[in-house]
Amino acid sequence: MTTLLLVTDESILQKALRIGLEHAGFTVQIAESLQDATNQVASVDCVICEHRLADGNGMDLIEHAAQRPVIMMIGQVSLQHGIAAMRRGAFDCLTKPVDHKELIRTIERALRDSPASKGPGHMLGESAAIEKLRNQISRVAPLDTTILVGGESGTGKELVATAIHNQSKRNAREMISVNCAAIPESLIEAELFGHVRGAFTGATADRAGLIEAAHQSTLFLDEIGELPLEAQARLLRVLQEGEIRRVGSTERTQVDVRLIAATHRNLLEMVSKGTFREDLYYRLNVIELNCPALRERGDDIMQLARAFLAKAKTQMARPRLRFSDTAEQAMRTHPWPGNVRELQNAIERAVVLADGPCIEVADLGLKQAPSGLSVRPQFTGTEQRQAPDSQAMMSLEDYFQHFVVSHQDHMSETELAKRLGISRKSLWERRQRLGIPRRRDESTT
Repeated sequence: MTTLLLVTDESILQKALRIGLEHAGFTVQIAESLQDATNQVASVDCVICEHRLADGNGMDLIEHAAQRPVIMMIGQVSLQHGIAAMRRGAFDCLTKPVDHKELIRTIERALRDSPASKGPGHMLGESAAIEKLRNQISRVAPLDTTILVGGESGTGKELVATAIHNQSKRNAREMISVNCAAIPESLIEAELFGHVRGAFTGATADRAGLIEAAHQSTLFLDEIGELPLEAQARLLRVLQEGEIRRVGSTERTQVDVRLIAATHRNLLEMVSKGTFREDLYYRLNVIELNCPALRERGDDIMQLARAFLAKAKTQMARPRLRFSDTAEQAMRTHPWPGNVRELQNAIERAVVLADGPCIEVADLGLKQAPSGLSVRPQFTGTEQRQAPDSQAMMSLEDYFQHFVVSHQDHMSETELAKRLGISRKSLWERRQRLGIPRRRDESTT
């Protein structure tokens, strides 16, 4: 769903436009100041902004919007400001009182014609590394060849696959995504290739697999290095012959599937150890793309951080929260071994734990703060305040426990895993290791 940022401090105008835009099917985020809008702009698709705001000129937001279209709202006596705004890069200007139908048409035109709408989805960032990746995606997306996406955990490999699919000729159909590490080894073949009735205990009816579901579309296999050898052999046949055979069946079915595979593991090393098929590796590695680590992306760190903050503030109803200067410095210098996923989790954690108007270094839970930055005490996983002289920060394990215990009463296991950026299997394993029981109603299912 398209997300709009409405920037105005006029309560009546804000309410009227929000109701109309939401009725038209848009998701609307609100900002009442230039500072608040700057923090949110990276997470939206289009901006509708007042020319005059209490803390500055709405035109100053244009440079922060990057390729996102900005529609300015100006008064009848300020038409010269509208011309100036368009010269600075605004998509269009509308005079107040804004006509609702005209605003909708302008938004639709902006979304259709803006450079951002023609790019690879929501891949945020302007660094050289991410621009190179965008260019590679644009070149390979129309080719319909198999692609192997590499990169460290949390770098956004599924986002790359989505961008490739969206720019391909198969984008009329939904991309099918499978995390090979999240499916038990005993079930992976049935999930991918389907099964017939009686093929194994519990197979009470014929069932199509996920590869069949991806017919004439794109199949994204994440963590393909976790695929068992027998399933690898079956997948190789799909790539060579374009056909599958359901588990327990002798009949073969033709499929037309474009495969995108991803891994953070060294597949060539796995080939040398005999845990990954050499012939499959070369079938997969027709074109290889690599997702850059977050530490290699420079100022993208803060662009992503502000986008995640804007989303989390909306979800958790904390609209005034912002980063302190020391928190921004800490994020810029942290190595981010967990990459974008770690950054997102750290910010969601901070929005939950921050007890003031600013997110501080301690709220982020980074394992090592840069020297010279003060770190205040924080909560433990059992919600008890630490001793004032400990100066300890919550570890990732503490945060995991805190998040699960705090949210499991109103979130399913799937939702918890998604918010934490892990698979259901990983969630279960961490519960077991940390001794965190599931809710009573779920533990009996």
